Amino acid sequence: MPTLEEFTAAGLYPGDGDPDDRRRLLEWLTELGFTIEQLSTPIARENLAAIASDYRIVPGDRMSEPDAVLLSGLDAERFDRLATAFGFVPLDHDPPGERRFTRDEVELFSLLATLTEMFTYDEAVSVVRVIGSSLARLAEAVVSMFLVDVESPHVRSGDNDLALAHKIYEATGLLDGLTAQLDPIFRRHVLQAVERGRHGTVDDHRLLYRNAIAFVDLVGFTPLSSDLDTTALAAFLRDFEGRAHDVATRHGARLVKVIGDEVMLASPDAAAACEAAAALMEGFGTGSTHVMPRAGVAFGDVLTRGGDYYGSVVNLASRLVDHAVPGEVLVSEPVTAAATSCEFDVAGRRVVKGFDEPIAVWTLRAQSASS
Repeated sequence: MPTLEEFTAAGLYPGDGDPDDRRRLLEWLTELGFTIEQLSTPIARENLAAIASDYRIVPGDRMSEPDAVLLSGLDAERFDRLATAFGFVPLDHDPPGERRFTRDEVELFSLLATLTEMFTYDEAVSVVRVIGSSLARLAEAVVSMFLVDVESPHVRSGDNDLALAHKIYEATGLLDGLTAQLDPIFRRHVLQAVERGRHGTVDDHRLLYRNAIAFVDLVGFTPLSSDLDTTALAAFLRDFEGRAHDVATRHGARLVKVIGDEVMLASPDAAAACEAAAALMEGFGTGSTHVMPRAGVAFGDVLTRGGDYYGSVVNLASRLVDHAVPGEVLVSEPVTAAATSCEFDVAGRRVVKGFDEPIAVWTLRAQSASS
């Protein structure tokens, strides 16, 4: 273990704060195997409490991109496309501007390259992009949860860096083995996606599917976002998104995405989409937030790509939201024909942006919505 004199000579000691806390932090890091050279980089100096967790999150030696390409057996262009599709960017502890890769990452690239034996290369890369963007969102959510619930209280309490380093290191340890444990959940979602496709498929190319698309947004959100502090606003958005996910799931629909104060739902079952949208109306307008949801639902053939939906049905649903009043679920005529378990009231015709002819619309009766 390096001596206190060596830490001092490297400019790592005494540092800011209590010298004894700094010494214990440096000793703990060297016990984990970090060298003075690793601890002396500009990035390490600025984030000394987090360096152990950084390397625990992505363990293993990192090789240069040319070496990674050679090990993968892929040509440089295909390797770069996969790395970019996954969303890989240079890491702070790597040489400036240079992406470096672990052996595990390279082996995964080689494995995914075999997808091109069954699918076209462009389609395989498209799936990799979905994986990359989905995992990036999951990572952001996990990190945000830690920062808000663990690191922020620690910083406000004025506790020492060694205690923070231990907390970060223990939290990142939860990642060890997590991916393997997620396998049954992923498999279930794959089967659910297969079944949704069976229920909605309409063409031999397996690109078009008959689905109900619902958009729900919040009237009054803009002034609310100005009135609430950041903590309260984050909690409100968390609760709204969480409720949208749970409501959609309970009614057999799927939460496709969240766009600010708006959520998009989809289901092959038009009644399920209507009931989920209506259930999201409940619980608003009675508190102090003064926001109310409204919804638009359309039904028909949609193009599915990368877990998302496209086409005139999607466009119509998103436009109908603008014509709905707070608390209303406004639907197109095909919805009324497909959602036989729901009841609707005629709501006239609306001139909808992007559509040449006025659109006949109906309102979902509140008493027909299940919670």
